[in-house]
Amino acid sequence: MHRFLISCAIAAAAAVVALAQPRAASAASLQDFGRCLARQGATFYGASWCPHCQSQREMLGDAMSSVRYVECSVDGGRGGTAPACSSAGVDSYPTWVFGDGTRASGAQSLGRLAAKTGCALPSEGKTKPADRAAVPRRGPKIMEVPQQ
Repeated sequence: MHRFLISCAIAAAAAVVALAQPRAASAASLQDFGRCLARQGATFYGASWCPHCQSQREMLGDAMSSVRYVECSVDGGRGGTAPACSSAGVDSYPTWVFGDGTRASGAQSLGRLAAKTGCALPSEGKTKPADRAAVPRRGPKIMEVPQQ
């Protein structure tokens, strides 16, 4: 009985890990997802040196070309914070600020981003892995948010 319970626990843990892994989606679907995130007012604040931000960019893949992204590091260094990030009260990376004013810290799953914004998840039909080499380390787009 004890071995059976251990086997069940291991199988359950493996299922949780498998479900938590980001799934690759087709480029067109990811681009549509990125455009929807932008339309819904979601903004991704990050830093070029931040490994969690890099993971978030890789998870978003081709969606990053449409996502509102604000680079918070000044000249790629850890010493300063861009004024747009200070104005928004961002002090950890990555931070997502949503259209309704709520925030989420840390890398967010595509499912969490979809739930917060109402954007449809990218289809998982015929998929291909995102080309990691195509995702620049410093972030694909830098946007300065006007001060309010």
